[in-house]
Amino acid sequence: MDYIKNYLIAILSFALSIVLFLIIVSLIFAYTNIDDMYIDSAIFLSMALSAFISSFFLCKKIKKKGIIHGVCVNILCVLIIFAISCILNQQFNITNTLGVYIGICSLTGIVGGILGVNV
Repeated sequence: MDYIKNYLIAILSFALSIVLFLIIVSLIFAYTNIDDMYIDSAIFLSMALSAFISSFFLCKKIKKKGIIHGVCVNILCVLIIFAISCILNQQFNITNTLGVYIGICSLTGIVGGILGVNV
C-alpha cells in the first residue's frame, strides 16, 4: 500500500510540475520574440524536468531500486498523458513522438531515481 501511495504522489508531482513548466514556457513564447520552431524542444524539456522531479522524490522516499522505480513511474505518467490526449482528441494514434517521450522520460527517470536513492 505504501508503494501505491508513493507512486500516486509521484504521478501528482509529475502532473503539477509539467503544468507549471508549460505555463512558464507559454508565457515565455507569448511575451518574447522566440521563434515558434522551438516549442517542441521546450515541451520535451518540460517533460524531462518533470520526469526527473517525480522520480527523484519517489526514490527519495522509497530509498531502493532507483532505476526501476524511476522508469516505471515515468512510463506510467507518459501513458496517462497519452491516454488523456487520445480521449480529448478522440483519435488513437501511436506515433514516433510517443516513443521519444517515453525514451526521454525513462532516461531522466533513471537519473532522478539514482540521485533520489543516493541523496
